[in-house]
Amino acid sequence: MIPSKLFKRCRSLGLLAGLVSAFLCAQVSAEAIDDFSDRFIELGLRFQNYDSSAYLFLGDKALVAEAKADDVSLSDLLLSLQSLHEEMSAYQTDDSALKKRYKDLGDRALAMMVRGQILSGDMPSDFETEAKLTFDVTVPHYSEQHFADLAKRLDSLIPGDEPLPQRVERFRDEFVIPPNKLKDVLSVAIEECRRRTKSYINLPQDERAELVLVNDMHWVGFTVYEGNSFSKILLNQGVPVHIERALELGCHEGYPGHHAHASMLQEEVIKKRGWKEYELIQLIGPMAVMNEGAASYAVDLAFTRSERLAFERRHLLPIAGLEKKDLERYYHYIDIIDELNYARTEAARKYLYGDMSFDDAVQWLMDFGLETRGTATQRMQFIKAQRAYVVTYNYGKTLVKRYVEQEAGDDLDARWDIFKQVILTPMSPSELERALGM
Repeated sequence: MIPSKLFKRCRSLGLLAGLVSAFLCAQVSAEAIDDFSDRFIELGLRFQNYDSSAYLFLGDKALVAEAKADDVSLSDLLLSLQSLHEEMSAYQTDDSALKKRYKDLGDRALAMMVRGQILSGDMPSDFETEAKLTFDVTVPHYSEQHFADLAKRLDSLIPGDEPLPQRVERFRDEFVIPPNKLKDVLSVAIEECRRRTKSYINLPQDERAELVLVNDMHWVGFTVYEGNSFSKILLNQGVPVHIERALELGCHEGYPGHHAHASMLQEEVIKKRGWKEYELIQLIGPMAVMNEGAASYAVDLAFTRSERLAFERRHLLPIAGLEKKDLERYYHYIDIIDELNYARTEAARKYLYGDMSFDDAVQWLMDFGLETRGTATQRMQFIKAQRAYVVTYNYGKTLVKRYVEQEAGDDLDARWDIFKQVILTPMSPSELERALGM
């Protein structure tokens, strides 16, 4: 139960105490959310003893060591998470801002509980249920015909006698950044994303992000936020990185994506507002949809199409040694591929809850997502490890992009303001779905 004398006092006053009761209850609600947050953090850090997924913790590091030394069982943690979720769901407050915080934290506790059940072998009934319980989204479904129609558009864009997947692979390979040029290209891209972001967002004065090349990971890029506005942007040099990915990764992992987001979250939400529940952010949960969705939309916010093309032609292509490439046609290809990325959701659904084997899912991604075998295998390795997390990228971007552009229209300043509202409210996936009538 909540260790709060004010809580007991507020309950005893009921409706008879008038304004005094309302004042005390407001204090109680503020104190109670901190108590719930402490319990969530304690359980969440212990939960990481059983979940290898990455997480972000910006609180007292002594709590991490304490949690690692605790041998509490996963089953006991799940019971405690269930109790926490039930208490939070039943808690009443008239303060709309606090009500939202209770709801959001309760959804995160539920996601952790469901993740624990999955790790224990207790699976949700289907992919849609897993996505809803863990990520707070209603996932769209696309038929194979949808992807076949997109493939027809690619067929006319990339002519030739070879089968379409081979033509696509050959065409795409023309735009691979040579491995020995990768760090130089990405460094320039990240700095331009930073420059543009700082024109609209006041980042902490001493913020910085360091680019580090790594190998043997199931992702291309990953940001490790170290706290105090410093991040390491890890780039997997073991997979091909294409030229358009330079600005995408620079914005997604850096500015105004994960690094900038985490810096602002720590500064504005944790330090200034004192919302301690954001000291711990688990990978599997509703916040991932907003984090990945905002990061995936980041490059579209920072650059118009013409600005991207101009910057790549003037700066990135020469550094990569790809000056004479046909960027206009390549970006028509990228547009179609962006729509094809929902094939990853369908592959996850078929693999996780259908009768499709890993190898068959790789082939399905090659046939309907037009991925190369290497990329399709990497996608499926990620899905095998992180399951429904795949929806955070494509559907997350859809939600953030549509909401920002619905609210701001073509006004660029307004788009940046709405983007900040999304990440610093912070808004939840279901909030955006309701706002968009989805």
